[in-house]
Amino acid sequence: MPPGTSIFEGARNRYGDPMYLDDVAVDFPKLKIIMAHGGRPLWMDTAFFLLRRHPNMFLDISSIPPKSLLKYFPRLEEIAYKTMFGTDWPGPGVPEIRKNVEDFCALPLGEQSTRQILWDTALTIWPL
Repeated sequence: MPPGTSIFEGARNRYGDPMYLDDVAVDFPKLKIIMAHGGRPLWMDTAFFLLRRHPNMFLDISSIPPKSLLKYFPRLEEIAYKTMFGTDWPGPGVPEIRKNVEDFCALPLGEQSTRQILWDTALTIWPL
């Protein structure tokens, strides 16, 4: 699910509020919900709340510019176990994936959080 705003023609931004996923997460507790975009740029706090509230909700950050990531989610390490990178790729206007990964790895995050986001969270959803 890609909650957040869109500049694309015909987009209905009022439906971008991630709070609409709250009922889905409650009604279908075994359904794994991946929020791409994290509600940016208007609803990141709502997305953070929902991620902490629902064990079946996860976040993909691959289309969020790494330079803005900690501005949008300053407490990212608290939800690293629910955050992943790469399921929302490719995306329009997103530079080469390698550059995004390199920029993400340069963020001031702990090594454990970085590994969790780049690898381990996805394995909890799709075990090998």
